[in-house]
Amino acid sequence: MSVGLSTTKGDADQRAGGIALDVRSVMDRVRIFKTWLDTVTVTQLEGLGYTTGEANTLKSAFTDLDKLRTIYEGTATQASTYDFRTFAKLLTGVV
Repeated sequence: MSVGLSTTKGDADQRAGGIALDVRSVMDRVRIFKTWLDTVTVTQLEGLGYTTGEANTLKSAFTDLDKLRTIYEGTATQASTYDFRTFAKLLTGVV
């Protein structure tokens, strides 16, 4: 006798497909936000209320995330080990 929910192939397919779509969507959102960040200066970000350090952290985080996106898309490579969370984790409020 089983207890709880049983897993079917359909369940696994739905989960796998959903995760793949989530990653694709997030990578596209990274590209869009990074494109916008490239059009604004640190001074303009300061005008929105960021400190100089915060603006630089935001730009650095999305430089890293966009590099990860290009690796994901196969348009770039990474020769050495790098933790792409280095600056992005500073945006999450918890480390």
